[in-house]
Amino acid sequence: MGVVPVDSAPPKWQLYAGTPCWIELVTSDLDSAREFYAGLFGWEYEQRRDSENGHHLVALHDGFPVASLRAADAPETAKWRLFLATSDCRAACEQAEEKGATVTVPPSKLGGIGTKVVLEGPSEAEFGLLEPESSWQFDVGLPGTLMWAELVTIKAQTADLFFQELFGYTSSQFGTENQLDYSVWYLGEESVLARVSMIREHIDAETHPHWLLYLGVAAKVGTDEAVRRAVETHARVRVDPYDSRLGRAAVLRDPTGARFALVDPAQAPANNGSAANYDPYED
Repeated sequence: MGVVPVDSAPPKWQLYAGTPCWIELVTSDLDSAREFYAGLFGWEYEQRRDSENGHHLVALHDGFPVASLRAADAPETAKWRLFLATSDCRAACEQAEEKGATVTVPPSKLGGIGTKVVLEGPSEAEFGLLEPESSWQFDVGLPGTLMWAELVTIKAQTADLFFQELFGYTSSQFGTENQLDYSVWYLGEESVLARVSMIREHIDAETHPHWLLYLGVAAKVGTDEAVRRAVETHARVRVDPYDSRLGRAAVLRDPTGARFALVDPAQAPANNGSAANYDPYED
């Protein structure tokens, strides 16, 4: 798998640098997480060796890799991480550090996936960089896979500047009925991510910048039914199902505490809906 800069037209099977290319769940209760996502999405797992951090479970959906699950080294809040593609992990890491990021998990190699590093950006949200191996595969845009990702932070302008300088994103602002500052980031003509600005009066000591990852729901199941099934297996609903531009969505915490969203794009309303019911600060 090759990764090319945004000013190049990527040939088939290549990525623009800055494209979401992997997701990883870190949790202190790996067994519960494994069972929950297997029940919700039908994920199966392969155990692979990480050069730095022991064993990972690579989740497969219909035989294709969609995520990894890793046991936390010490008790910590469970969370989903988003990784962005780079052609040179160490060089991109150095560039990110020069722009104000700090390394939280040193570079390591995950077999069949690539070389990765985790950083905290100046907007105080963690993100990953991944230099994919030639054999890298990552299914997206389907039920049980990553559909969309949003960076939720109070330091909106800082986040915009940092990631635009690092990857060359362009952006467009979109308003919502509740006046959220919502910016969509693009590589070339493709929308790849969004940034949501927290509203200061809604923030307290328990509110932290984070990525919200949207995982796809099959149309034959639908978001409301998927939420019901998730709750039956000990997930907690943080935002009830609502109609959005992405489709019918809901925000939950899995049984280990990790925040994520469900979305069924087949249920997107004809008028594109809104994200008015989504409170990104809800904990």
